[in-house]
Amino acid sequence: MSEQLVRLINSVMDKVKADSEEWISNLSLKYEAELMSTVEDEIKRHSSELEEADRQAMLNREYKLYDASMSIKAEYLALIDELASDVINSIKKRINAERGSEAYGKLMMVLLNQAIEITQSKELTITCSPRDKPIISSLAAKMGISVEFKDGSEDMLGLIASTKDGSVTYEATIDDVLNRMIDYIRSIIKEVADEVVKQ
Repeated sequence: MSEQLVRLINSVMDKVKADSEEWISNLSLKYEAELMSTVEDEIKRHSSELEEADRQAMLNREYKLYDASMSIKAEYLALIDELASDVINSIKKRINAERGSEAYGKLMMVLLNQAIEITQSKELTITCSPRDKPIISSLAAKMGISVEFKDGSEDMLGLIASTKDGSVTYEATIDDVLNRMIDYIRSIIKEVADEVVKQ
């Protein structure tokens, strides 16, 4: 073969090789572009579904956070109620342990004075524990109060005072006093709990 013919064949081969490489490259780019276009079309077609899924996921997270927050709040309030109940029981035990003491006598005198002030009468029907009758009788005699007794429960602390005709009643049992103070007791417990949490 002549040298010219060899060069021609090599030239044609190089041209075919270059063309085929260009064609393969173009085909690859074409398929890549088509693939990207298809992916974009699918994303667009499903974008509302993706947005809805994202929205549902967000709502689900928010619900779980809210639910967890409410659960913690319920536990916190239950704990506050439990502590308030413990405080009330401790106060009642302490007052019960002081029965017959000077401090308990002063408490009963305060309650009797309040009863007179509220009922506007010195003739009272007093409901109390049988254990408190002696001290109330003694205080009533000193204070010039006419008293008729009704038996309350043995563990009753404090008294219930009524006018003789029953038109006015003053409830001054320790249970009643503490129940009126329950919100105050809870607020003190919350303040203490908040301080402990901050530390």
